[in-house]
Amino acid sequence: MKKIKDIWNRNRVLITLALIVLVCFGIMGTIVTKYFFGVNVSNYGDRLDDIADLPFKDEDKEKLITALKGNELVEDVTVNVQGKVIKTRILFNSKAALDTAKQTASSALESIAKEYQEKYDLQFTIVQEATAEVGGFTLMGAKNINRTQIIWNNNTPIKAS
Repeated sequence: MKKIKDIWNRNRVLITLALIVLVCFGIMGTIVTKYFFGVNVSNYGDRLDDIADLPFKDEDKEKLITALKGNELVEDVTVNVQGKVIKTRILFNSKAALDTAKQTASSALESIAKEYQEKYDLQFTIVQEATAEVGGFTLMGAKNINRTQIIWNNNTPIKAS
């Protein structure tokens, strides 16, 4: 016991610092382990868990396509679901005005059930190909689960002069 007291008295500062370093390494090891080796089973995390019980069905996709193709200004509609995003591409004919195309895409929200709008993000791409009569347009719009309307972004290519 006398040897231990003697070692403690001579190396009190070093022993205290060594204990602090060991505690810090233990805390860092715990944090690194939890950060890099979490408890997630899936490689992609849990971001798709809330839609697992509500998949976007083919009949819902066809309902959306039918509703949009009912407009005489729409030439073609494609709907693709990737993860939590329902992507809709609408091709308009040369008679469609930009504002009318936006309204048509916005009216498509009525064809999508409320429970899908609360779980999935929606992305719309409206396209009108340029011809001799019209300049054409390409717009992308998005609506996430927290929004009630589509936010538009103009992606029309600009020709270099």
